[in-house]
Amino acid sequence: MRPLPTGLYELFVAPLAVALAFLHARRALGSRRAAGELVALAAYGYALERAAIAAFAAHEYPASWRVAPGGVPLAVVLVWAAVISSAMAVAVRHGAGSAASRAASAALLALVVDLAMEPVAVRAGLWRWTPPGAWLGVPLGNFVGWAVIVGSYTLGAERWAGSDRIWLQAGRRVALAVGSVLALLAVGAAWRGLAAETVFTPAGAWTLWGAMILGAAGAAHRAGPRGDPTTLAGRLGTTRGAQPGIVLLLVAAPFVVQAILFADPALILAAAVSLGVLIFARR
Repeated sequence: MRPLPTGLYELFVAPLAVALAFLHARRALGSRRAAGELVALAAYGYALERAAIAAFAAHEYPASWRVAPGGVPLAVVLVWAAVISSAMAVAVRHGAGSAASRAASAALLALVVDLAMEPVAVRAGLWRWTPPGAWLGVPLGNFVGWAVIVGSYTLGAERWAGSDRIWLQAGRRVALAVGSVLALLAVGAAWRGLAAETVFTPAGAWTLWGAMILGAAGAAHRAGPRGDPTTLAGRLGTTRGAQPGIVLLLVAAPFVVQAILFADPALILAAAVSLGVLIFARR
């Protein structure tokens, strides 16, 4: 069975995901700040992709992506912005009250999306890992990276919450993105230096997959006080609207379809379980 076309992600999934994320953010923050926050997240997504490719040369995108400045597909950049902002909102709605709790929950929810995407995307040729990893061809360091990417940005955005002048907010977001990219590079260098990837057998990798799924399900099940409603995540999470949960489902769903088309039981299991957790998180 042939993979779904790259254009599906470039022309439909990514634009729709970021449009839904913007509609929700506009309701929560106003048009100007919503646009600014999503542009900042997109720039962050581009910077982290370029930095990781340059530093580790562990993944690359093929020429099938139509718009990919510097080797990073624009669609991937847009998905980063949509997923991070939506994961923040969903984390707050499930009672993540403190800054650290929100960061951890947002990271776990974003990881569930990636657990659906990664093995299917590798099989479909949307990107390549060199060398392949222990979990369906995906290195486990990728998921450590996702946790750092989403968790560090969310934590920083919570710490620098204020409603100051726009130029000060922009400066804070630039500093936050730089700090988060540096954290990603530091963790990645430590992971590689310790040869941590070689510790995991396929069975161990599936065990870690189960732990990540259980952690995300726990974050989605939790209920409690929502904490400070004035921060970025707080405002996104306390604003009514189904868009954040829909964004996470929208990004993951095509990979479930693709897994079914491949008729690979392991891919179907990985994608379907992630989709189930995301549906559970929308309740």
